[in-house]
Amino acid sequence: MNIRFPDVDEHYIKTKVESGFYMNETELVRDAVRHMREEDERKCQFLTAIKVGQDKMADGQHREWTPEVLGEVRKAATTKIQEGRKPKPDVLPK
Repeated sequence: MNIRFPDVDEHYIKTKVESGFYMNETELVRDAVRHMREEDERKCQFLTAIKVGQDKMADGQHREWTPEVLGEVRKAATTKIQEGRKPKPDVLPK
């Protein structure tokens, strides 16, 4: 696969490689594609979580967000941390 970049992008790529941030141009492009793929995966997970929430709301499976509910969430997270367990994120990984 051959890829041509505009001069401004080619200069940016070469500068990154020359600065030692990447070993070569291919490594930089691979890293950029990996970041794009990971971002697409996070976006998909986020949209899935929204859909789950919308479906639960449509089915009446929700609670009003109140200061008391926030306190319960904080208490549960604090307990997990104190027990040495990592709290699981509700929407986005990492």
